[in-house]
Amino acid sequence: MKSIRNKKPNNSCALIIFGVLLSTTNPSWSSNGMNAPGNGATQLGMAGAGTAMADDSFATLRNPAAAAWLEDGASFDLGIAVPKGGSKVGAVGPNSQFGLLDIEPGNYKAVKGIFPIPSYVRNWRLNSRSAIGWGVSASGLKSITDGGSASLARGFPPFAARCKGSFAGSQPLDATSDLMGLCGNSGQKLGVDLTQVVVSGNYAYRLTDSMSLGVAPVLAAQRFMARGLGAFSAFSNIPDKTTDNDFDYSYGGGLRLGMLWEISDGIGFGAAYQSKLYQTKFDRYKGMIVGGSVDFAPTINAGLQFHLAQGHRMFVDVEHIQNEAVKGLAQQTHPQRFSDGCFIPRLTARSANPEPLSSCLSGDNGPGFGWVDVTIYKLGYQVSKGRMAFRAGFSWGGNPEAEGQTLAKFFAPAISDKHAALGVSWNRARGGKIDVALFHAIENRIREHNAFSNVDVTVLGGNVVGYRVEADDQDQLIDSSIRVWQLHMTYSWTP
Repeated sequence: MKSIRNKKPNNSCALIIFGVLLSTTNPSWSSNGMNAPGNGATQLGMAGAGTAMADDSFATLRNPAAAAWLEDGASFDLGIAVPKGGSKVGAVGPNSQFGLLDIEPGNYKAVKGIFPIPSYVRNWRLNSRSAIGWGVSASGLKSITDGGSASLARGFPPFAARCKGSFAGSQPLDATSDLMGLCGNSGQKLGVDLTQVVVSGNYAYRLTDSMSLGVAPVLAAQRFMARGLGAFSAFSNIPDKTTDNDFDYSYGGGLRLGMLWEISDGIGFGAAYQSKLYQTKFDRYKGMIVGGSVDFAPTINAGLQFHLAQGHRMFVDVEHIQNEAVKGLAQQTHPQRFSDGCFIPRLTARSANPEPLSSCLSGDNGPGFGWVDVTIYKLGYQVSKGRMAFRAGFSWGGNPEAEGQTLAKFFAPAISDKHAALGVSWNRARGGKIDVALFHAIENRIREHNAFSNVDVTVLGGNVVGYRVEADDQDQLIDSSIRVWQLHMTYSWTP
C-alpha cells in the first residue's frame, strides 16, 4: 500500500505527555482564518497537503479513515507560531467635512508574540481491518492593537467626539471633546482573543484491501474575549454584553467523516468532511456577535497522492471552508445600512434603554466579521531515502475576509493567502520517528477605504436631507498585513 502509507517503526518506546491541555489556554495562531493549515509536522512540511496520506497518527485528525492503515502508535506535536501583522492608517482627505468613524493616522501593530500550538494523537488497531483512536488539537486567533485615537461623528456638533483607542473605546482626549458621552470609557486596547480546542475519537474500517472509511465524533470548546469596543456599546442591542467582559467560554461538537482509497499501486485518493461544530452562545458577548455564537465552519478536504518513483511522492489537495454557513463569521458590515439603521438613529435619539434595531450590533442585519467561503489549493512533494525523508509544499487561497470589510481587517487581520513549507523526517534505528517542519504564511498586504471616515452630506435650506456612506477618494486608506512563521516538531512512536 505504498501509495497511501510508509512502513512504520516496530520498536516500542515511551514518552510522558503532559501540559497539552494546559498549554492550549495560551492563544495560538492559524493561517487559514481560524482553521489550522495542517495537522502535525508531516502535513505542515508540505503546506498542509496530505488528505490521501497515512504516515502517522496525525493523519486521522483530518481524515479518520487513515487509522485503518496505521499500526498501534501515538504522535505528539509542538508548534511555535510567530505572527506579525497590523495596519497602516492614512489621513482623511482634505475636502472631508464629515465622518462617522476615522482612526488616527499611524502604524498599528495588532499581531505579535510567540504562541505554542500543541497536539496529541493515539491510534490502536483492533484487528487486521479496523482501528480506533483519539486526538486533541488547538488553534485560534489573537489580535491586540494598543494606543491611537479615533474621531466619532466628526463635523456633527454637538455629537463630535475624539477618544483614546483606535476604535474610540477609551476616555475622551480632553474634557470638551465628548459632550454627548460617545467615547467608550473602557479599555484602550482593541482586539479579539479566541482559542479553540478540539477533541475527537475515531473509528476506521477497511472495507476492501484498497479502501477504508472512518468516522470521528468531535467535541470542541472555545475561549473568547473582545476589547476596545466600548464606543460601539451605544450601537448594540445589548450594550453591556459588547466588550471588555473578560473571557467567556462555549462548548459543542459535530462529526468528521473520511475515506481513503488506493486507486492503483501508484495513486491514492482521500476525502474528508467535517460538519459544522455547533457551539453554545457567548453570553458575555452576545451584544457583539450576530447570533451570539461562533460555530466552527464546515470543511471539505480532498486529495490525491502519486507515487512517481521509488521514494518520490507528490500530493495535490483542495480544501473548502464554508465560513458563510456561520452567521457570526459571515455577516458583513454595510456602511450605509449600519448608518441608516443604527448609527444615526441611536446618535440622534440617545436613550438609556434603546429600542433594538436589526442593523445594530447583534442584530440580524448588524455588522459582523465579514468572512466568506475560501478554497485552498495545496501542493506537496516528499523524497524518502533510507531513514530520512524530505518535504516541500506550497498552498494558496486562504484569505477569508471579504473585500470592503476594512474595519474587520483592522480589528482581526486573517488575510494570509499564500503559504510555503519545508520539512524533514528521521526514522530512528531504535524506533520512533521525528518530523520537523518550517511553515511560513507569506506576507499579504491589502489596501482599502475606510468608508466610515468620510460622509457626503446633502444640505437643503440649512437642513441635512441626505447622506452617503461609501468608499470615495476622501476616505482614509488602511493597509492591512499579516505574516506568520511556524516551527513544528512531531515525535511518533509505537508504544
